[in-house]
Amino acid sequence: MKRTAVYGFIVSVFVLLSIEGCKSSGSVQDIPDPSLRIRDIYAGVANVFIIREDGTLWTAGYNRSGQLGLGETENPAAIVQIKDGAADFTGAKSVAAGENHTLVLKEDGTLWAAGESFYGELGLGNDGTGKLPVFIRLKSGGTDGEFISGVQTAAAGNNSTFFIKEDGTLWAGGYNYYGELGLGDRENHPVFTRVSSAGSGVIEVSAGVRHTVILKNDGTVWTAGYNFNGQLGLGIPEDASVFTQVQDIGSQAAAAAAGNYHTVVLKKDGTVWIAGENYYGQLGWSDQADQRRFIQAADDNGPLTDVKAIAARGDLTLVLKNDGSLFLAGNYSEPEPMGDEVYVVQNQPDREKPKSTFAPLIPEGNAPLGEIKKIGLGYQSIYVITADGRLWAAGNNRYGQLNMGEATLASSFLKQVYP
Repeated sequence: MKRTAVYGFIVSVFVLLSIEGCKSSGSVQDIPDPSLRIRDIYAGVANVFIIREDGTLWTAGYNRSGQLGLGETENPAAIVQIKDGAADFTGAKSVAAGENHTLVLKEDGTLWAAGESFYGELGLGNDGTGKLPVFIRLKSGGTDGEFISGVQTAAAGNNSTFFIKEDGTLWAGGYNYYGELGLGDRENHPVFTRVSSAGSGVIEVSAGVRHTVILKNDGTVWTAGYNFNGQLGLGIPEDASVFTQVQDIGSQAAAAAAGNYHTVVLKKDGTVWIAGENYYGQLGWSDQADQRRFIQAADDNGPLTDVKAIAARGDLTLVLKNDGSLFLAGNYSEPEPMGDEVYVVQNQPDREKPKSTFAPLIPEGNAPLGEIKKIGLGYQSIYVITADGRLWAAGNNRYGQLNMGEATLASSFLKQVYP
């Protein structure tokens, strides 16, 4: 797997955010209809999905393969509601979005999907290589098997799909050239298959471009797939076609997230650990050196501590601390296809300690955000939900994924964008 250079519009994220402005205000004013408040948000490569408090599902952004489930392939530049025929599409528990496909997990444990299944990422079998412009319920054996049920959580890589069932088992389908499905081979899987190398007790899964990280209920972290930049955190450059435990993390992990070519782990003690590619500073260090073992993340004041949530996607890492402050590392740019130019910076163990690139993030006009309920990342977009049900966003808006309209291509500042 080679890494392309990214040209075009690039925004640096070395910006400042008032920590005082992030503390809870407890305010819910200026939202006349409580049903407009956002319950949860999920981002794809260049699109976004919103679940409102009334249970309806809304979306905006990139839709080339019909992955927004709107019945068409136009890119909506403003948030629109997803329908199921003439009725509202309701009952969504969570959403997982890849490059050209989207999964919706409903509260009843069923799994629904829209978009493209060129590599088998929708589990439709060898005949399911077309595009689904609306959400359909997925089956376990391609188009003829039984309906999938009992799903606890789901995740989407660029061209792969993962879900965890109630018994803690992991299932996967789609692109697998680097072994990222953890099935012990490098063949694409057009039908969802249980991942035996993951064992049981899996509670969280996150997928990067070509690698996957899982968290088990015993606090251990396991990784599989592409490892050229060390994103598996195993201390070696070789890929892994089965899930392998990350020994450096031990059994103290609370959350794990995969970016394009890097991995971020939050430990139970509130510290953050990172491994993989650092060309864009996504590991929080300015020297661009890749890391094949997990190292502790830090800002200019020392190691990041008292962290309550992490997010990784694209070439970004986002951290939320218990005091409400947000810290961001990396850059965001326009999406580009994979190419042939290679960017590699190997480990330099004896190098001088580099400067931290983790920096606080500014809301527009330094406005108070209030209490933060959730953070999320697209490949080039940043999302924050506050406790009063508002959505704030920053980053790239080329496809309308920030709900800022067609005229706004990007924002360097967090802005309230919904409702």
